[in-house]
Amino acid sequence: MKGDHTPDYEERFRRAVSGYWMMRDQQATDQQSRGVVDAGTRGAVTGGRHLNLVTALVREVFADAGLASAAAGRYILPGYYRGSKNWDLVVPYRGSVVAIIELKSQVGSFGNNQNNRIEEMVGQSLDIWRAARENLLGPIRPWFGYLMLLEDHADSRAPRRTPTNAGFAPDPVFHQASYLDRYRIAFERLRREGDLSAVCLACSDHATASVEYIDQTMSFNAFAAAIHARVIEIFGMLGPPDDARPQ
Repeated sequence: MKGDHTPDYEERFRRAVSGYWMMRDQQATDQQSRGVVDAGTRGAVTGGRHLNLVTALVREVFADAGLASAAAGRYILPGYYRGSKNWDLVVPYRGSVVAIIELKSQVGSFGNNQNNRIEEMVGQSLDIWRAARENLLGPIRPWFGYLMLLEDHADSRAPRRTPTNAGFAPDPVFHQASYLDRYRIAFERLRREGDLSAVCLACSDHATASVEYIDQTMSFNAFAAAIHARVIEIFGMLGPPDDARPQ
């Protein structure tokens, strides 16, 4: 770690989130100018660049911590239940995958997409840990971080029913929980069970590009502090980079 404390990244994160909204709007405009129409808000994300600035900031955090080997963009790793998967950001170091990070966003269609997202992250974590157990990712157990940017909207914050029809009551924690609350609950439980190593859950309003957290333990600064701690741990296990060794 280059300094004796973790820098404050919140302002840089807010700028990256503002860039996310601008990129979405630009991609939607570009598609319209080409006469391409996607259903719903899909046209704003099919260009594939909307989270680039956030990904770049996460790479900066690793570099600030002293590990500049974070590789972003369709980095392919072997899986256990599947042959391979493309990941958003992977950090290789001395023959091991020491960190994997997924970055996702959700704008609108909250009810349709949330269950799919949660099922996806549960499956991803299971596949990572099984692959690690089989030594497919190197001798060091990876660190799995997840960053979710959710649209701050009346629909994402409104209380929701939890329907069941098989005679079994749902967990009371989900009673009248909003979609934002349901993400918090899922992330909290995934982190508690060791399925995720660290989480950033941010909500942002499209019009103002504001950033708010329902849980401060899932802020970007908390996420960055976990990255810095992971780098310290890795250097303790595998040694610092060659250019950081005493001459």
